[in-house]
Amino acid sequence: MFSFNLYLPEIFILILILLTIGFGVFNKDLSISLNTIGFLFISFFLINTGFSFYERYGFTGNTSKLIVLTKIILSLGSAVFILLSKRPLKNDNIYRYEYILFILFATLGSFILITSTNFLTAFIGLELQSLSLYLMAAFSTKNLSSNEAGIKYFSLGALSSGFLLFGISMIYFEMGNFNFQDISSFGFMGEIGLALILISLFFKVSAAPFHIWTPDVYQGSPTVSVLFFATLPKLASLIFLFRIYHEFNIVDIQSLNYIFQIVCILSLLVGVYGAITQKVIKRLLAFSSINHIGFILLAIMSYQYMSEGAFFFYLIIYIITTFGIFSVILNLRNIDGELTEISQLNGLKSLSRSKSIAMLVFLFSLAGIPPFAGFFGKFFILSASINEGLYVLSAIAVLSSVIAAFYYLTIIKNMFFNNPEIELLTDTNKITQVIIIISALVLTLFFFYPDPLINLVDSLFSQN
Repeated sequence: MFSFNLYLPEIFILILILLTIGFGVFNKDLSISLNTIGFLFISFFLINTGFSFYERYGFTGNTSKLIVLTKIILSLGSAVFILLSKRPLKNDNIYRYEYILFILFATLGSFILITSTNFLTAFIGLELQSLSLYLMAAFSTKNLSSNEAGIKYFSLGALSSGFLLFGISMIYFEMGNFNFQDISSFGFMGEIGLALILISLFFKVSAAPFHIWTPDVYQGSPTVSVLFFATLPKLASLIFLFRIYHEFNIVDIQSLNYIFQIVCILSLLVGVYGAITQKVIKRLLAFSSINHIGFILLAIMSYQYMSEGAFFFYLIIYIITTFGIFSVILNLRNIDGELTEISQLNGLKSLSRSKSIAMLVFLFSLAGIPPFAGFFGKFFILSASINEGLYVLSAIAVLSSVIAAFYYLTIIKNMFFNNPEIELLTDTNKITQVIIIISALVLTLFFFYPDPLINLVDSLFSQN
């Protein structure tokens, strides 16, 4: 039976949306403070009562823990992002209160998506999230590249939504039901429908070969928007994909499991192959994200030897690293605006020693080089996949990491040993500086003191 109480966090976000519409017109800074406090309140509520709250409404065991932890990260991440976004938006002359509304709607859609127990609510959540991201991509209305990015994202996103809706209709045609718990086995039509749903989700998380939008959208969109939809909405989509894979036992459906493996291989290879030739920073990070999606898909398939905790651990490390590296990029500006070309990072050590060291930490972590936290995330996934018997996928993942290390190390070499080609403007954005410091410390100190994060995640998922 439907209960509004189940959606209390979502209703609270809806109230924040209404308040932002009312006050944002008159005071943009007030809407930032209001929503930051609102998301911190949601985080506090979920930390204190979230686990028992969702178990009361039928979510049992690790599923409820996965949902609560994801919502806590989304809430805290949204609060940080709202604080962070003000200065970059002002720098690009696009500081308008509507941007905060798009963040709220995207987060609301993410909350609905990961809590959904049937395909209809999942569709509503995913579309609410996606429509907000299209608008965030095109938010710099006087910039042709931003307009182009928004149109490309919307056009291909609409095609993806068509696949999703068609897949849902095929499952309903065969099963006569939308609820996850009432769908037990799939016939021919059901398998095709589920395959279409997976294709749509692969598009949302930019897995190859459904990644075609990612480099262009990353390059054309405002950098602050790229930071958002490269982290928090993608986290929600990956959690939902994880639920779909395991709640429908896709590992036992041979045809769909083959699709998963093929997409994983293509993501690992396309990500590194595409990144090698890139000269634009955001396009490089787009292909890097595709490669990391390959690792995450490998983690999803290695579930038998890998708990939700290890999967969630990798996601946390990836989000921290992405927040950190984009914060550095947002802090690097010259008289022409943000740095866009990789060659502009040459000699960064001479221009800003602290930012160059932070970039070194983030790039090493993305490459999976010890002793940084990214290495341990990849190590846990590869150990689980080898135990699962996915030897070919594991070998390809190792090969992709080796290739990825090449272009990451090339950037690091240029930052520390080449001469600078530009002059940086002084940026006093305290929020991004704090994010850079915290992110770099977490990734570095994990090697010396890994217990807090590992014990937290492991204790939550060790018991069903």
